[in-house]
Amino acid sequence: MEKQKEILKGLPVEELEAKMVALGQPAFRGRQLFRWIYPGWETDFFKMSDMNKEFRTLLDESFTLPKLTVADEQHSSDGTIKFLVQLPDGEKVESVMIPSEERNTLCVSTQVGCKMACTFCATGYQKFTRDLKAWEIVDQVMSLKFPKPITNVVMMGMGEPFDNYDEVIKALKIMQHPMGLAIGKRHITVSTVGLNHNISRFVDANLGKLAVSLHGTTDEQRTKLMPINKKYPIESLMNVCRNLNFKGRLRVTFEYILFAGLNDSDEDAYRLVELVRGIPNKINLLAYNENDFIDFKRPSEERILRFQNILLAHNLTATYRRSRGRDIAAACGQLKTLKTKRPVPQQAVS
Repeated sequence: MEKQKEILKGLPVEELEAKMVALGQPAFRGRQLFRWIYPGWETDFFKMSDMNKEFRTLLDESFTLPKLTVADEQHSSDGTIKFLVQLPDGEKVESVMIPSEERNTLCVSTQVGCKMACTFCATGYQKFTRDLKAWEIVDQVMSLKFPKPITNVVMMGMGEPFDNYDEVIKALKIMQHPMGLAIGKRHITVSTVGLNHNISRFVDANLGKLAVSLHGTTDEQRTKLMPINKKYPIESLMNVCRNLNFKGRLRVTFEYILFAGLNDSDEDAYRLVELVRGIPNKINLLAYNENDFIDFKRPSEERILRFQNILLAHNLTATYRRSRGRDIAAACGQLKTLKTKRPVPQQAVS
């Protein structure tokens, strides 16, 4: 039986150095490999010309450097591109490129499916299958074909990044390393539904910007939308955010999706002002992107702007982010690989 080759992608440079030392090689071999893999994007060990043939043969016999492939690609009228990404085991996730004049942002996935079961999110209706490995997260930036280079990365695709914390951290180190993809931490944002135990760890690691999905100003509202609120209620979440050890001018971005008749009232806006008091923050408002199997509704433009104006009147930084890629189901909350029209909601797994 042929020996199963180990995947050599997904290791930060320090771990790659340690692996080479364990093979009896000098540590600098790890740095050489790192440069060939990121950003050289080389998958053939025999083309790594600054290493001797014996070492390249050893690598080829023991390791492999796979690449992700695209199973499908959809283009929106606004320039957004959605990729259905094929993983080596046959599973699939979605990645979305969002171009603009200033930047080209890639929204990447971190899990196949999601355990959080948020009731407004299409991914939450898809059974959780597995975590992505660090290399599969990074390879979404590397292996897909983009019309322009990626300048920004947001981990807001399928899955909950802090539920796959260790692999996400490895991926962030590779993306940011000057010998890797060299994407600065100010150009990377990681979004969480609010897994309190990993929020402080992430901020202390200083590997990117933090976004917290809030979406409600009362526990009743938020639990209806996000079952994780039963474990981490709003008060405990905000206390964690209030005590973060931010470096420099970093702050929490609170993502707040507005749902018609649920969390979009003037009273909600005033409660939100109080909730974020004392936290370095900015607020991103989004209007709910309707799905054909979820019954929540999108507020009127007038209601959204009224909500935003209340926040602005209290000197908060509050932006209204218009959704991109809605016509190809690539907008926030619309990502899924299921084809069923009305799947049964799964139970949240904490």
